[in-house]
Amino acid sequence: MESLVQFEYLGAGGDIAVARMVREKPLNSLLLDTIDQLAEKIYAWLEDDNIACIILDSSSEKAFCAGADITALYHSIKESDGGDNLYAKSFFLNEYKLDYAIHTAKKPVIAWGNGIVMGGGLGLLGGCSHRVGTPATRIAMPEITIGLFPDAGGTYFLSKLPDQLGIFVGLTGCMLSSGDAIALGLLDVVVAQEDKQAIIAKLSEQNWVQDPAANAQAITQILSGFAVGETLPTKLLKHRELISEFIQSCLDAEHFFEAFDSGLSALQIDEWLAGAVATYQSGSATTARIFFEQIRRSKGMSLEEMFQMELVIAYQCIRHPDFPEGVRALLVDKDKNPAWVYPSASGVPEEYLNEHFEPVWEGIHPLGELGKNG
Repeated sequence: MESLVQFEYLGAGGDIAVARMVREKPLNSLLLDTIDQLAEKIYAWLEDDNIACIILDSSSEKAFCAGADITALYHSIKESDGGDNLYAKSFFLNEYKLDYAIHTAKKPVIAWGNGIVMGGGLGLLGGCSHRVGTPATRIAMPEITIGLFPDAGGTYFLSKLPDQLGIFVGLTGCMLSSGDAIALGLLDVVVAQEDKQAIIAKLSEQNWVQDPAANAQAITQILSGFAVGETLPTKLLKHRELISEFIQSCLDAEHFFEAFDSGLSALQIDEWLAGAVATYQSGSATTARIFFEQIRRSKGMSLEEMFQMELVIAYQCIRHPDFPEGVRALLVDKDKNPAWVYPSASGVPEEYLNEHFEPVWEGIHPLGELGKNG
């Protein structure tokens, strides 16, 4: 098996465990092997009393992680030819298990989120106790461009964004700056990339104790000492009031997507907003409906129930046409002309939408044990 992740131990007692993704050319896009290599070590570290702190890192200056390797998923779908797809099923199942373990870790987990953080990359970073960004951090959930859906915990952190902004982020796949991310609570601190080694040195000098909460507080203090002082640029937040009022008006309308589609022209007041609108309009209408429905259904759900719902949707997406078609158009044939099943979100039949929320298995949910062991 190719080594997609490097592991090392820092500190006098080797009590800091580092997992560093090293698949730089495709921006650390996640293969099943990447997930499994990360999971094997992280699960062991979470149970090891000698490990006080875990760091998720990247060797790339360009990206923490750009999400799933969707071309690998595409080829697995084509090879399965409508039959059982063990690779894709294992990918999503193992990814969500790992993401959930990070979310619920009882010891500090730091993510060094420099550069691109998208899709499944945000799934890894989003569950960490200390989510570190740099001024170069760029965050997005662009699944609408490929006919998938915001997953890997996307239901959880997008539904938590204030002022209905998560709906806009999920529907448009818009790129968030580090300033947006820190203000919206997707990052905990922004530091200069050139301070990385100094921060790691400070962490390595720390005298860790047996109390994870005390260790977490010590990490917070170290990181806060390196927080950038300058005002960070924003993209979404410059338009927060406009977007929030628009989304709320659509929610108040009788038909959300009819109001959303008809009102988009009023949003295109600058290049960033025009780009977000264009991404939505060229994206998968089925994805738009799935995402809106997953956010609607998530109200009152626990974290584990959200991951369980996402797995149902993921297993359905590998069986429906828009996901492989979106990947084909964007990354395989690269004609950028996907033939989506439906041309508009309001035209997606309820029956077709609801298929994506029906389990494909009988009996126990593959993630049915989440939350029962701790």
